[in-house]
Amino acid sequence: MDKCVLVVDDNDFNRELVRDILEDEDITVYEAEDGSSAIELLESEQADDIDAVLMDVRMPGIDGIETTKIIRTKNGKCTDVPIIAMTADGFGTEMEMLQKIGMNGLISKPVDVNTLVEQITELAGW
Repeated sequence: MDKCVLVVDDNDFNRELVRDILEDEDITVYEAEDGSSAIELLESEQADDIDAVLMDVRMPGIDGIETTKIIRTKNGKCTDVPIIAMTADGFGTEMEMLQKIGMNGLISKPVDVNTLVEQITELAGW
Protein backbone atom coordinates (compact mmCIF):
# COMPACT_ATOMS: atom_id res chain seq x y z
CA MET A 1 0.00 0.00 0.00
CA ASP A 2 1.32 3.43 -0.89
CA LYS A 3 1.50 5.83 2.03
CA CYS A 4 1.69 9.61 1.67
CA VAL A 5 1.89 12.46 4.18
CA LEU A 6 1.79 16.21 3.54
CA VAL A 7 4.21 18.10 5.80
CA VAL A 8 3.31 21.79 6.26
CA ASP A 9 5.99 23.85 8.00
CA ASP A 10 7.58 27.22 7.25
CA ASN A 11 10.97 26.00 8.49
CA ASP A 12 13.05 24.19 5.85
CA PHE A 13 15.03 22.27 8.46
CA ASN A 14 11.87 20.96 10.16
CA ARG A 15 10.39 19.82 6.85
CA GLU A 16 13.65 18.09 5.92
CA LEU A 17 13.89 16.36 9.30
CA VAL A 18 10.32 15.06 9.17
CA ARG A 19 10.71 14.07 5.51
CA ASP A 20 13.80 12.01 6.36
CA ILE A 21 12.00 10.26 9.23
CA LEU A 22 8.96 9.43 7.10
CA GLU A 23 10.94 8.34 4.06
CA ASP A 24 12.84 5.91 6.31
CA GLU A 25 9.41 4.38 6.98
CA ASP A 26 8.68 4.12 3.22
CA ILE A 27 6.19 6.99 3.33
CA THR A 28 5.99 9.41 0.41
CA VAL A 29 6.21 13.03 1.54
CA TYR A 30 4.70 16.11 -0.05
CA GLU A 31 5.80 19.45 1.37
CA ALA A 32 4.24 22.88 1.75
CA GLU A 33 6.03 25.85 3.27
CA ASP A 34 2.88 27.69 4.35
CA GLY A 35 -0.87 27.39 4.77
CA SER A 36 -1.70 28.79 1.35
CA SER A 37 0.53 26.23 -0.39
CA ALA A 38 -1.02 23.43 1.68
CA ILE A 39 -4.56 24.47 0.74
CA GLU A 40 -3.56 24.70 -2.92
CA LEU A 41 -2.02 21.21 -2.82
CA LEU A 42 -5.06 19.77 -1.05
CA GLU A 43 -7.28 21.14 -3.82
CA SER A 44 -5.14 19.60 -6.56
CA GLU A 45 -5.17 16.11 -8.05
CA GLN A 46 -2.32 15.18 -5.68
CA ALA A 47 -4.80 15.38 -2.79
CA ASP A 48 -5.99 11.87 -3.68
CA ASP A 49 -2.58 10.55 -2.59
CA ILE A 50 -2.50 12.20 0.84
CA ASP A 51 -3.33 10.00 3.84
CA ALA A 52 -2.45 12.48 6.60
CA VAL A 53 -1.23 16.05 7.13
CA LEU A 54 1.41 17.19 9.63
CA MET A 55 0.59 20.85 10.25
CA ASP A 56 2.88 23.35 11.97
CA VAL A 57 0.68 25.42 14.26
CA ARG A 58 2.70 28.66 14.12
CA MET A 59 3.51 29.91 10.63
CA PRO A 60 3.57 33.39 9.12
CA GLY A 61 0.62 34.29 6.94
CA ILE A 62 -2.10 31.69 7.33
CA ASP A 63 -1.10 29.71 10.43
CA GLY A 64 -1.82 26.02 10.97
CA ILE A 65 -5.00 26.65 12.92
CA GLU A 66 -6.52 28.89 10.26
CA THR A 67 -5.32 26.54 7.50
CA THR A 68 -7.04 23.61 9.23
CA LYS A 69 -10.28 25.59 9.56
CA ILE A 70 -10.18 26.37 5.83
CA ILE A 71 -9.44 22.74 4.89
CA ARG A 72 -12.29 21.48 7.07
CA THR A 73 -14.84 23.88 5.59
CA LYS A 74 -13.95 23.27 1.94
CA ASN A 75 -16.01 20.84 -0.09
CA GLY A 76 -12.83 19.32 -1.46
CA LYS A 77 -11.28 15.90 -1.37
CA CYS A 78 -9.43 16.26 1.93
CA THR A 79 -12.05 17.54 4.33
CA ASP A 80 -11.68 14.35 6.39
CA VAL A 81 -7.95 13.65 6.05
CA PRO A 82 -6.31 13.35 9.49
CA ILE A 83 -4.46 16.53 10.46
CA ILE A 84 -1.81 16.31 13.17
CA ALA A 85 -0.64 19.55 14.78
CA MET A 86 3.11 20.05 15.19
CA THR A 87 4.23 22.64 17.69
CA ALA A 88 7.20 23.54 19.85
CA ASP A 89 4.65 24.71 22.42
CA GLY A 90 3.03 21.30 22.91
CA PHE A 91 2.22 21.82 26.56
CA GLY A 92 0.62 25.22 25.94
CA THR A 93 -1.53 23.99 23.09
CA GLU A 94 -4.81 22.50 24.21
CA MET A 95 -5.78 19.36 22.32
CA GLU A 96 -9.46 20.08 23.00
CA MET A 97 -9.20 23.40 21.14
CA LEU A 98 -7.32 21.74 18.28
CA GLN A 99 -9.97 19.02 18.00
CA LYS A 100 -12.73 21.66 17.84
CA ILE A 101 -11.14 23.18 14.74
CA GLY A 102 -10.63 19.77 13.14
CA MET A 103 -7.17 18.56 14.11
CA ASN A 104 -6.86 14.91 15.06
CA GLY A 105 -3.56 14.73 16.96
CA LEU A 106 -0.62 16.65 18.38
CA ILE A 107 3.13 16.14 18.01
CA SER A 108 5.54 18.24 20.07
CA LYS A 109 8.77 19.57 18.60
CA PRO A 110 11.44 18.42 18.69
CA VAL A 111 9.79 15.48 17.00
CA ASP A 112 10.08 12.07 18.63
CA VAL A 113 10.40 9.52 15.81
CA ASN A 114 8.36 6.77 17.46
CA THR A 115 5.53 9.08 18.51
CA LEU A 116 5.38 10.61 15.04
CA VAL A 117 5.20 7.26 13.25
CA GLU A 118 2.70 5.82 15.76
CA GLN A 119 0.31 8.78 15.47
CA ILE A 120 0.40 8.84 11.69
CA THR A 121 -0.05 5.07 11.47
CA GLU A 122 -3.00 5.15 13.86
CA LEU A 123 -4.77 8.17 12.37
CA ALA A 124 -4.19 7.22 8.73
CA GLY A 125 -5.42 3.69 9.42
CA TRP A 126 -2.34 1.87 8.17
